[in-house]
Amino acid sequence: IGPFVIGPAVERRVGSAAYAQLAIDADWRSAEWAHARGLFAGIHASVAELDAAVAALAGRLSGFSRQAMARLKAVLWEGTDHWPQLLDERARISGELVVTPPATAAIAAARSAAKARAT
Repeated sequence: IGPFVIGPAVERRVGSAAYAQLAIDADWRSAEWAHARGLFAGIHASVAELDAAVAALAGRLSGFSRQAMARLKAVLWEGTDHWPQLLDERARISGELVVTPPATAAIAAARSAAKARAT
């Protein structure tokens, strides 16, 4: 179908070239690939290490000025005021494509494969 709805956010994060690579060749990417392109802030070897990193970040953020953080978020998201309309348009595209014969066949095949794996 295509990553139409999530596309704007992903493209904003990784850039148009990496987004095009993901959208066209939807094969799995490693955590290292995603980290190098800004999808992940860090890679952790264990859940415990991730939990510790999240707790440390939350601790630092809780000491920041709420007003300053709100202003920073507004600055970082400048140029996205049109996103509600954009996401509606992208959702319409996905809705149109999901009912096409190729998409319905692919969905049926995926369901069959999932059922076969479950048994």
